[in-house]
Amino acid sequence: MDHFSRADVRRAIVDFLRGRWVSVQTENGFRRYLNGRPLRVRDEVELEALLRLLGPVRTFYGTIEIYRRIESREDVYDEGNVISATPTWDIDSEINNWRATVEVIREIINFLSEEGVKNSVFIIWSGNGAHVHIHPLSISLNINPLDIAWSVTEFVRLKLELKVEEIRRKHNVEKLVLANEIRPRRVFTAPLCFHRKLDVVTVPILPEDLEDFDISWTSPGNFRFSSEWNRFSRGEADALAKRAYESIGGYPIVSRRRRKGKRLEDMLWFNEPPNL
Repeated sequence: MDHFSRADVRRAIVDFLRGRWVSVQTENGFRRYLNGRPLRVRDEVELEALLRLLGPVRTFYGTIEIYRRIESREDVYDEGNVISATPTWDIDSEINNWRATVEVIREIINFLSEEGVKNSVFIIWSGNGAHVHIHPLSISLNINPLDIAWSVTEFVRLKLELKVEEIRRKHNVEKLVLANEIRPRRVFTAPLCFHRKLDVVTVPILPEDLEDFDISWTSPGNFRFSSEWNRFSRGEADALAKRAYESIGGYPIVSRRRRKGKRLEDMLWFNEPPNL
């Protein structure tokens, strides 16, 4: 049975991508446009269309932003068209160091719980590391969504910086970084896809299932995941968001101009793709 024909896989992908600008990894590279229009997935019909039109697909990605409409290039670059943005912590690690990665996730979860955010957090195992997300609909403040996503992510990252270093030293690993990758139109991996290189599935995990997690959960054909990962409590993260915004401030405009080397990630996240 083809992986993307499974009902649970399709449901999870659509639930994550709905309202986000979509990027797709195919055998021929990354696509963010089709016939000059930004890719989107509002339902399983549009998901099926992309799978059919783009050929063999390995991974779907979605922006941190959720948009009111995605019809044209102008829509995805219109700040006023953004409904919300997703605070996300990127744990950059190696798959063999997965236990150290789990410890970092646990620290994030515990911190968020102490701040009152308990029912609106989910983890997606990304392959070598993991992404910890706060559901964007758990924040209802009338503040620019990108500013909120940036400040919440940075606030928690700074609070846990020393703890992450302690975990890295404890496990004697070279690569274990808790990063704030929030920036306009930044994309993150959708659940139940494949890592772009590793033979693993990007499984979603709930905080209460973290203690039972084992890297075997990511095995293709035998993966395990939390089906209620997309739950949230509206307004639950408002207090944390307000505190973070008052402490950190909004998204630093200067970093929008910062460019790095020509890694694959840079080409995907930063560069304007051709009119495909």
